[in-house]
Amino acid sequence: MDYDLLIPLFWTLVFGILIVIGVRKLTKKLPTKKKWTRPEKDEKS
Repeated sequence: MDYDLLIPLFWTLVFGILIVIGVRKLTKKLPTKKKWTRPEKDEKS
């Protein structure tokens, strides 16, 4: 394999990974409000 081809392939891979990480951070779901919460224990002793 020609080594001149490895450099552009490497940088394409690096920038592709950075783009994927950036898109995941931008489109992250906002936390939704919980519909149900565990009731606290009533300790009467």
